[in-house]
Amino acid sequence: MITRLEIDGFKSFEKFSIDFTPFSAVVGPNASGKSNLFDAIQLISHLVELDVRSALLGLRGEPEELFRKTPDGQCNTMSFAVELLLPPSGTDPFGVEFEVKARRLRYEITLEMRIGKDGGTSGIFVSREQCLRIKKSEDRSEFVRRINNKLGYGGNIGDFLLTETDDNGAPIFKMRQDGGSGKPRIIPARDASKSAISTIPNAEFPHLWAVRSFLSGINFLEINARSARSENDRFEQQTMRPDASNLSAVLARIKDETSSEIRPDGVLNDISQGLSRLIPSVKKVISITSADKKEYSFEVKMADGEQFSSRVISDGTLRLLALITFLYDPKRSGLLCFEEPENGVHEGRISALVETLREASEFDLEDCLQIIINTHSPAVMRYLNDTEVIAADIVSRTRGTTTRKSTRMRRGVTSQVDMFNSDHHLTRFEIETLLRSAGGSV
Repeated sequence: MITRLEIDGFKSFEKFSIDFTPFSAVVGPNASGKSNLFDAIQLISHLVELDVRSALLGLRGEPEELFRKTPDGQCNTMSFAVELLLPPSGTDPFGVEFEVKARRLRYEITLEMRIGKDGGTSGIFVSREQCLRIKKSEDRSEFVRRINNKLGYGGNIGDFLLTETDDNGAPIFKMRQDGGSGKPRIIPARDASKSAISTIPNAEFPHLWAVRSFLSGINFLEINARSARSENDRFEQQTMRPDASNLSAVLARIKDETSSEIRPDGVLNDISQGLSRLIPSVKKVISITSADKKEYSFEVKMADGEQFSSRVISDGTLRLLALITFLYDPKRSGLLCFEEPENGVHEGRISALVETLREASEFDLEDCLQIIINTHSPAVMRYLNDTEVIAADIVSRTRGTTTRKSTRMRRGVTSQVDMFNSDHHLTRFEIETLLRSAGGSV
């Protein structure tokens, strides 16, 4: 899981940091930076796997537009840092099992935009990259500190990836298998068009592979009900797409992989029960494979016996089915970013929806699904616990003669109205005021 995220120079973020728990809800009005936060996480996810250009093109806006603009001009660097709590072990793509002795790691990456003689962009490169062990004595996560006596911090293991200079003063990326022993792998870093960690193909470098595997496997859901209705062919991707356009294929794969003589539908039964909890009138989700086994579709059977195809199921039901399918999928990975879960969902079901997300992210030291949602819904806010809320707004700060606006996010909701730091804590009344405001500026 990601316990801390730091961003500087990307979109609306300037020297920004926020801490996360297994379940966090970013609450704020439109244009307050909620989606920008998910964009930043998505960019990090892309950078550990793709070249810089491909990673940037996967986001909203042109690559140059992603660098922060201020009254003083445009930034030419953007930097990110994530502090991670990694699973204790894993298996690489070639079936090699590995152990993660240092489960608390910090990964940092900086992109630099270079300007050519004509004033245009000549390229965007990775200028700095590091993967460092977080020592137990330096761990600042309040959540981790509550369970760190059970964690492995790696003892005397050193750092795994550093940006240094060679004997000629040229920048290099230096990677070590276990943070210390063995000959390091050296990669020139003067014109790095991709991250060093993206070159790690397997568990030869177990900790770096664990970081790459976790970050590249982050899931994003922004469910499109129209897309989720689609029939899928047998060659469709079988892990959930962000828009849930392959929902039929995912349901078919889950049924096929988990069925048994005792439970012919396998985990599909659990998905049916999970959906019924949110929509009591639903009895069963039915996955359908065509006679020639080339196409997948699904239907929903209601408690009164009526059965409906995906073409006529309501948008809200489809959105909830896609979410429940992801949560119960045995192949789901470690972090889900979920955009506006309330869309298309009846307000009377919001309480059960929030509780479902909370239960799915219940922390387990060996295997934890982290969930981060963003919302501008007062109905969702009503059912969140204080410790789950991260309030987002745009703050204006004056420096000299210029005023700079940036995204601010605060957690630490309190019922008290005095004796607290407004830059880090806020009351529920303040959050409700933010949600009613048009732009969220303060």
